[in-house]
Amino acid sequence: MTIVAERIFTTADQTSFAALSGDFNPMHMDEVAARRTLFGAPVVHGVHLLCWALDSWVGISSGAYTALERVRADFNQGVLVGEVVRTCVLSHGEEFRLQIQRNQSPMVSIWGKLGSTVEYLETFPAMDPTECRVRDPVEVAHSEGSLPLAYCAADASRLFPHLSATLPALQLAALLATTRLVGMECPGLLSLYRGLDLSFSEHAIGKPQLNYRVPRTIRFGAMSLAVDGPGFQGELRAFLRPRPCIQAAASELAQLVTKDAFSDQRAIVIGGSRGLGEVTAKLLAMGGADITITYHRGKVDAEAVAAEINGAGGKCGVAQFDSNRPTLFASRRPFTHVYYFATPHVASDSTVPFSVDRFVEYCGYYATGFAQTLLAIAQGARRMNVFYPSTTFLYDGQTHMPEYCAAKAVGEEVCKQLTKHFPDWYIYAPRLPRMRTDQNNGLVREEMESPKVVLLRHLQEMKTRSSTATARSCI
Repeated sequence: MTIVAERIFTTADQTSFAALSGDFNPMHMDEVAARRTLFGAPVVHGVHLLCWALDSWVGISSGAYTALERVRADFNQGVLVGEVVRTCVLSHGEEFRLQIQRNQSPMVSIWGKLGSTVEYLETFPAMDPTECRVRDPVEVAHSEGSLPLAYCAADASRLFPHLSATLPALQLAALLATTRLVGMECPGLLSLYRGLDLSFSEHAIGKPQLNYRVPRTIRFGAMSLAVDGPGFQGELRAFLRPRPCIQAAASELAQLVTKDAFSDQRAIVIGGSRGLGEVTAKLLAMGGADITITYHRGKVDAEAVAAEINGAGGKCGVAQFDSNRPTLFASRRPFTHVYYFATPHVASDSTVPFSVDRFVEYCGYYATGFAQTLLAIAQGARRMNVFYPSTTFLYDGQTHMPEYCAAKAVGEEVCKQLTKHFPDWYIYAPRLPRMRTDQNNGLVREEMESPKVVLLRHLQEMKTRSSTATARSCI
């Protein structure tokens, strides 16, 4: 194995490739929208990775490689913007194998075979931006259509100087068109591109367009697309991802609580713009609490949650807050309760026994960030009630998520130590089961407990225990 290139893909790289390919799917371009995908952050286009690997390989090769006869790529795992990846050559020659790795993990696997040059006399159209389509499984099944092989030689040369100088423009245009098809057209917005297998011929005749059809019914979100065009044909593999997880509405949750159930609370919900924090905020507000929800990047999401709560008769404000860099929180009156739901995207990697970097990141949220947030919000308050959600994974011993379990265990110890230092603080740290959120809204649907049921049970339990602890301290 030979490492031929290493890089970090940036937001600027994403923008440049989107302009060349026409694939502006928000999972690649929008940091806030990408939070609600299974990657949790903007992910690099699979075809961008493929073309970069080919460009890196061609750049160090001495042969006069002119065209592809066939290329197959498997997009095994998503590469996030900001991650370090490298192109590795596993075998070199007329048939070649490349791999893109992050650490030792294979992110993209590529096999190809070289062929004869291809002449194509048609003129490629300029890129015409299109909207990202939203399709459901019924609409996607048996879909068919075509899209133009738009191509800009100058832009391609800037992004892939070696590849664009050797590979026929038709073949590069075909590769680029596949990501526009999957990401923008079919499946579109909720797509996940998993791989391609394209064959090329020496004879290329016909209009510069990519034709596609979905020949088989979608099963469990998995689908294939048969594609063809002038001088090429093959198959693309994709998934139709689940929609972002929508939590119960405030008006629905109002039916579960009495209007004064939490009326003695002036609460702040850290990370209340979505997920479990959102459900907690709605339950508290519908029970009469005066709440403030915080967001780190999702301002629009937070404002929508607050508007829904206020529209349902609750009282909710919004504030920007970064638990990793907490500052003293300006407030007219001190908070009586803190509910802490700040979290990074939680992922697992079975190829490494323990990732120190991931553990440090998780501790930044669940331990140091948690402690610093409490100190910033409390500002010397004598009494404070704190909700810290831990995980039942600490019971189950989840071997595929050691960094997450270890960081949550550290967080529980932080709770114990803060309670010793602040004896009048009450910290409730239940170990919660898996519940449906964007974090675990995967391709395979799993049975999970209802967030509204689990969280209401624990909010009521915290209220009871807190009242008992306060009564004892007053004796």
